[in-house]
Amino acid sequence: MLLLQPAESKYPMADGYMRMFRIYFFPLILFIILASSRNLFGITADELALQVEKKYRLLSDLSMNFTKVTSSEIFETPSKVQGKMILKNPDKFKIETKEETITCDGKFIWTYTVGNQQVVKNLVDRSEDLFKPNQVLSDFRSDYTPSLVGEEKVNETKCFKLLLTSKKEDVFIKKMTVWVDQQNLLARRLEYRDSQDNDIIMDFRNIKTNRKIKDSEFVFQTPPGVEELDLSK
Repeated sequence: MLLLQPAESKYPMADGYMRMFRIYFFPLILFIILASSRNLFGITADELALQVEKKYRLLSDLSMNFTKVTSSEIFETPSKVQGKMILKNPDKFKIETKEETITCDGKFIWTYTVGNQQVVKNLVDRSEDLFKPNQVLSDFRSDYTPSLVGEEKVNETKCFKLLLTSKKEDVFIKKMTVWVDQQNLLARRLEYRDSQDNDIIMDFRNIKTNRKIKDSEFVFQTPPGVEELDLSK
């Protein structure tokens, strides 16, 4: 019986390199692929989301200045407003600009429009398409799936870029991107599209925490001469 001998390679040096690759480098590449679940940033999206939520839940209160840019297909030029936002856990907030003040004590919400000289009071549970900053920042994993999509600077601050995709279709915000400060885990920017197809970017600055903000800040006091419309009854 004739035994066939393997033919000698014409490129023994190349074959040697291939054997070295299989022995040494293939396991390394496999390790890198497996480790990519933690991505290049040393943290997974779920870990970052959990840390951000924990950070906001442990805060007593929060105040910041913001710039909000709204783009819409209806208007050619984006609108830009600046204002101040204060939050107090678990569900109190106030968003104030020159044109409008939105105040919420957790149960009631007041919307005061300066141009109309009118304030509308309603129950939070009855208010549709309501942007609740406390919930967005401290409990988003219950409604959104996080993905870590990169790193980016916001006003010279290094941030993680966290994409949140809604688990449901019929929601006010289906997708939102949060730029998270790598040092203190506070949001520096939010970008999202609301249910009216408005594209919104909010930048935050002068962020201050645990300032012992009083509950009275979250109960709207109607100015003299302003019409009150109570829809909460």
